Amino acid sequence: MINFFKKKPKGQGITLNLEGLHCSSCSLNIDSEIEELPGVYSVVTSYAKQICTIDYEPKMVSPKEFIKVIEGLGYKVI
Repeated sequence: MINFFKKKPKGQGITLNLEGLHCSSCSLNIDSEIEELPGVYSVVTSYAKQICTIDYEPKMVSPKEFIKVIEGLGYKVI
């Protein structure tokens, strides 16, 4: 499930529910890859909660790109 939250002064935010994270290194892998995308202001992935929260500029990057990166790393967005 994808949850969009209110537009922020610096773009928009999204929380993705994940599956397949086994440790905190999984969270760090996701964060480091998502941070490299243009238009991403911040990303925080919680291994314990199995979620990824991203603040981004929707004119520069889309949620489809986040999903592609996360699934490319071997995790599942649910």
